[in-house]
Amino acid sequence: MAVPAVAAGIKGRPSSYLGRMLPPYTKPHLSFADQLALLVQRGLVVTDPARAILHLQRIGYGRLTPYWQPFQQLVPDPNDATRTIRTEQFRPGAEFRHAVDLYLFDKQLRLLFLDAIERIEVALRVDLAHALGKRDPFAHRSTAFLDARRANHAMPGGGTRHQSWLAKADGAIARSKDDWIKEFYATYSPPVPIWMAVEAWDFGTLSWLLEMAHPNDRAAIAKRYGLLPNTLVSWIKTLAFVRNISAHHARLWNAGIINQPLVPKPFEAPQLVHIGSDLHRRTRVYGAAVVASYFVGRINPGTSWPARMKGHWQAFPAMPFASPIQGGFLAGWDAEAIWA
Repeated sequence: MAVPAVAAGIKGRPSSYLGRMLPPYTKPHLSFADQLALLVQRGLVVTDPARAILHLQRIGYGRLTPYWQPFQQLVPDPNDATRTIRTEQFRPGAEFRHAVDLYLFDKQLRLLFLDAIERIEVALRVDLAHALGKRDPFAHRSTAFLDARRANHAMPGGGTRHQSWLAKADGAIARSKDDWIKEFYATYSPPVPIWMAVEAWDFGTLSWLLEMAHPNDRAAIAKRYGLLPNTLVSWIKTLAFVRNISAHHARLWNAGIINQPLVPKPFEAPQLVHIGSDLHRRTRVYGAAVVASYFVGRINPGTSWPARMKGHWQAFPAMPFASPIQGGFLAGWDAEAIWA
């Protein structure tokens, strides 16, 4: 009997790729000392083995892996001469401590972003609740009060964008353990009005609603920030993406940003127009950083956040093979007006 091209794996995942059977995972469990020995064997310099083992015990091999990848050697892809492949061998001069320094830098970077995004998220909740609530206490539940074209957009899995969003929004309220929700259901019948419901939604749910909001409401909210509606939606989606990375403690400092921020018109935010000069600024975290700086400055003009983010990148740990440029912080970035 022929072997099927795709065999079921864990939770239904295929154990083949494009019809090619893949081998099972056979790498053995390694002690912390053996993990370090393997890294040394691959050329990573370890100046303090005892301290390195402590880092492996507290942080973990898997979590540190993305932080030593910039130090690994690249070789030509045998299947595509225009591409390279990262190998397990390290470049001469790469050190274990540099990966830890990058990890610690990234940890603080995520905390800085979460500090800014919390303020932006709170402000956006107020913006949406106030704008939509004027139309109807339950405006978020009916496409009659939203942008019908966007809200009724068909989703690949069936249903509309609004239906998919509403299921997520209601699910967040159902899962919430906040006292106000218990008190509401003990006093009133559902649904919950928008000015209360927003408090149960995460940043991603808010960004979806902003995108589906009535064009006049979207424009009114954008005007508060001196932006065009499409620019506002784009920037909020950028920050929602960064928020997810930060909340899951994933690598951020040189990560690719899927939801890249639109380049603003000069009359919107002239201090951010420079992100259009090089795509690398927008495809890496720099674009998200200037967007966060802009919003926080509009919400709280006296904030020290831009100075703290600027100082953090200016103190990027010195090491070979890694630099702020890989995060989109190109030469002269700290002289831009947004960081003044």
